Amino acid sequence: MRSIRVSHILLSTEDLATTLLDGLKDIDDPKLLSRMFAKMAKKYSACGTRDKGGDLGFLEHNSNAKELEVAAMAAPVGKVGGPVKSKFGYHLFLITEEERMGDLGLDGLPATSLK
Repeated sequence: MRSIRVSHILLSTEDLATTLLDGLKDIDDPKLLSRMFAKMAKKYSACGTRDKGGDLGFLEHNSNAKELEVAAMAAPVGKVGGPVKSKFGYHLFLITEEERMGDLGLDGLPATSLK
């Protein structure tokens, strides 16, 4: 399982989601893409995260729409994904960050080798 930070734009129709996606998918500069995504989230998103540019933070298992979680976990960092339909509407999403997850073992401490 990955630890990923996700931003999303929640929209009421697939047509609107597709239109916004068309405006974002050809942006190659990651910083520009992130800024444009945040601007569109603030303007169009139906989610309370709109004030944070759509930032959901790091996804926790079963804390968001299942369809969004599954699609986001399979997506690469820095590429816009969607539209993904959930009971809330249509999501466009952007993986903005990924953290490495290491095996902390049963006690929560980093695994070490015994010599």
